This record gives sequence, C-alpha cells and structure tokens, in this order.
Amino acid sequence: MRHPMRHPMPARPAACPWALEGGELAVASAALGSRAAKCSLAPSLPSNSVRHPMPARPAARPWALEGSELAVASAALDSQAARRSPNEVLVVVRNEPLSRRTMSRLRPGEWLSDELVNGYLGLLAESCAAGGGAAGGVHVMSTFFFAKLNSSPSGYNYEGVRRWTKNVDLCACSLVLVPVNLGDSHWILAQLDMQRKHIEVWDSLHHQHPQCVRVLSQYMADEWLARRGKRVQVTAAHCDGAPLQRNGSDCGVFVCAFARCLALGTVVDVSQAVMPDFRMRMSFELLQRALTLRECEARARATPGSGSISVPREKRLPGRRKVRRHH
Repeated sequence: MRHPMRHPMPARPAACPWALEGGELAVASAALGSRAAKCSLAPSLPSNSVRHPMPARPAARPWALEGSELAVASAALDSQAARRSPNEVLVVVRNEPLSRRTMSRLRPGEWLSDELVNGYLGLLAESCAAGGGAAGGVHVMSTFFFAKLNSSPSGYNYEGVRRWTKNVDLCACSLVLVPVNLGDSHWILAQLDMQRKHIEVWDSLHHQHPQCVRVLSQYMADEWLARRGKRVQVTAAHCDGAPLQRNGSDCGVFVCAFARCLALGTVVDVSQAVMPDFRMRMSFELLQRALTLRECEARARATPGSGSISVPREKRLPGRRKVRRHH
C-alpha cells in the first residue's frame, strides 16, 4: 500500500526586528528608487555618527636644518659652554668677532644684538653682491646708520651719514634695506625702493612709525638731489601684510628674515612658528660666514626680475613719533 506523499509546511520567516511594512516600506522604497537618489544618499552619515579625522599632514618647516648642519648650530648655542667660556670667539664676520656670549642671543627668548643683526645682514649683502640677477643692486645699511641720521636736535642729520655711502651709488640700487631699532626695545626694517622712490616699513608688531618714515624719506630725496641733481617725491607705506610676531623677543629675527626674503626676491614665508628654526639657521650661517640658499632662493636669484615683492595691503602713515636705537 502506497503511503501518501507528505509535503513539508513552509518554514516560518525569521523575525526581522528592523523591517518596515506596508506604507512605511513603500515610502522608503520610493526615495531609493532612482539611481541618482542612491548616489546622493549613499555617502551621507547619520548626524550623530562619530567622524574620525584623517591624520594631520606634518607642518612644513621651510627653514629647518638637518643632520650635521643642525649639530654645528646647536653646539654654538650650548648654554653650559657659554657659561664656561663666554668670551670665546667662535667666528669673525666682516671684521666683527662673535663670542659665545653674543651667539647665545640666538637661543629662543633672547633679543638680538647689533653684532648679530649687522653680521647676518652683512652675509646677506655679500650673497647679493656675488649672486647678481635678481639679487643685484641690493645695499644693506648698518644698524648704526639710522641712529646717526636721526641724531641731531632736529631729528635729521644728513651730513652725519653723507660719507657712509661715498663708494655706493644708492640711486643705481634697486633696493636699500635699513634695520632700525626703536626705543631700545624693538627692531623694524625699512625697505627703500630707490627706483620707485618708495619706502615700506616692515614691523612684526604692525605699529606705525611716522618719524622713521619722515627721516628716511628726506634722506632718499637728499640722495637723489646730491647724486643726480633731481628733486623727487618720496612715498611711504606701512606693510600691513607683514607676518605677525607673537612674543616680545623675536623682532630682530623677524627683521633678518624679512631682509633675506626681500633681498633674494622670494615670498616672505616666515611666521612666529618658524622662529626657532630661523634662529638655528642664523647660527649655522654665521659660523660658516655664508648663507646656505634654499632651492627657492637659488631659483629666484638666478631669475632676472624676480626680486619684486607684492604686498597684500598698504596703509598710509600719519603723524610723528620719536624713535631711538639699540636693544
């Protein structure tokens, strides 16, 4: 006797705790029905989802030294050696001996002295003279120049500095850089464009210095009159786009960095963050008695006409204010 075939009952669907049904399912399906909707919704994340940030890209250090160069610069700034032998002369730059005590001012938090500023800007002047191209026609004044020019009771002493440039035709220069110390407490840099008859003040604290501008404007006009017999009108502006100093000790380092970028015709790529690296670079280059050009600087120096620097904004300088020299 044949047994009847037994058909198994269909398995009961497993419970789906997140499933939609009926009208809810129809609404959701319609929203995802087109390919465009799928594409636009797929990348979205719920508003309360945790977003994990990508690892930060390491910050660029355009002025950093490495390897043996860093070791040489660090050794010159060793604080224990400076205490043991403060008067030991480490290097003579442009007939100026630089002792361990003087070089120790390149450590973070220290103000730069006249010897360091003059020595470093002297290396810059030598590099410009040797480089030619965009760096040609650059003259750098001593830190004592403005003090002498501003030394008379009237605040202007052209005769006191007239012979300082007897072997230099400033009117033929493209750029004259004048480091200035104000009130024994702050360094700024004046950029004299002799061809445009224009002065720009670079101050890392973004202050205005009308007395400095008045004196240097008169000096530029007197130079043109004495050397070319021409009466010229000098304009001046404050460089509001100058990188900003965030402490009370790096103004001299900013001045050296500004001067370097302007003289070599590169972007002024300095900031408070790079000051420790720039101090270390100054130490190494003073010890070597020569600048170590970065790739961008070597390119700019070899490119005719690349020495002009664009300034984001300018601000006219009103009024007067007395200034003095030396930290």
